Amino acid sequence: MRIASSYLSFFLLLALPGFAQKGINFIKTGNFNMALATAKQQNKLLFMEVYAPDCHICNSFKGTFAQPQVGAIYNAKFVNFQLDIRNPENQKLLKKLKININATPTFIFIDPSNLQIVGAKIFGERDNSVINVNSIAQKAINPAEHAQNYAKRLKAGDKNPQFLLNYAEYARIMGDTTANILAFNEFAKSLPTNQYTSQSTFNAIQMVMMNNNNPLFDYFVSHIPTYEKMFEASSVRMTYENIFQIVLTSSQANKLSLADIQKIKGQMTKAGLDASSIQRRMWMVESSLLFKQKKATQAIQVIEILLSVLPNAPGPKEYQYLCDYVNGKTKDKKALSYAKSHWCKFGMK
Repeated sequence: MRIASSYLSFFLLLALPGFAQKGINFIKTGNFNMALATAKQQNKLLFMEVYAPDCHICNSFKGTFAQPQVGAIYNAKFVNFQLDIRNPENQKLLKKLKININATPTFIFIDPSNLQIVGAKIFGERDNSVINVNSIAQKAINPAEHAQNYAKRLKAGDKNPQFLLNYAEYARIMGDTTANILAFNEFAKSLPTNQYTSQSTFNAIQMVMMNNNNPLFDYFVSHIPTYEKMFEASSVRMTYENIFQIVLTSSQANKLSLADIQKIKGQMTKAGLDASSIQRRMWMVESSLLFKQKKATQAIQVIEILLSVLPNAPGPKEYQYLCDYVNGKTKDKKALSYAKSHWCKFGMK
């Protein structure tokens, strides 16, 4: 009976608030700077969950964060902080830290001594488990797994698919397009074709890929109907639209050759975009390259094709834009004369 009484007393104590194991203890008051100072004072890493209050996936993680197994590692090893991305001041902070949030929740692990981001990951609904949440924490507290070692590991020949994907995802979050392309293209090469349409692969295309020049994207745009049967059609469309936009609006655009541009046009056609949509997306990068290559006549032709496919006739504002665009791109007398007589005279100046 004494033994039974002792066990009963023990479990009763565990049931009390002061003795019960808890989930993650997030700092409830204060801002990022206070959380960072606390982490530095306690000689811990800072765990920051970037979330949105109306994000249903973010809210679904509350139950996981409340698990004692999760709290055990996060409370022992990190100072924990939640950052509301809807707050304008927090958006400025993320920009200052050069962190790009593509989806929420995103987990960020920061070394408070130097503000280095040692780990980062976007979590989706299917990632919501104690194992996954604790797994990234274990990597964050292991210096060998820190993101600062990713480039060295890849250079040394580490081709583990999960490592490559982690590296590419981290690079996208940190805005490192070059590293993202390098790591993701290696990941795409390592991926068996029978996994191209899996949920995890589609997630990688959605959240990690930043470049069109790899076998996985070629397959993706060539099999849009297949993906639309397996996933939401709107998500599939948004995915290839986003990747095209990233390529055409990032530093990648300045490195495109005419062959690259033709490849993108072909991929857009395979994805189902019509000729008018393709021309409206591609005219600037194509004409800019032609001007750069001293092929001003061809560049003017690209602009004329654009005008021919516009749904509405251009007005003074549009003509003035084209006038200024050509004048800023070339000194070719014929091109400037053409722009003056065809566009500038109808502009706003």
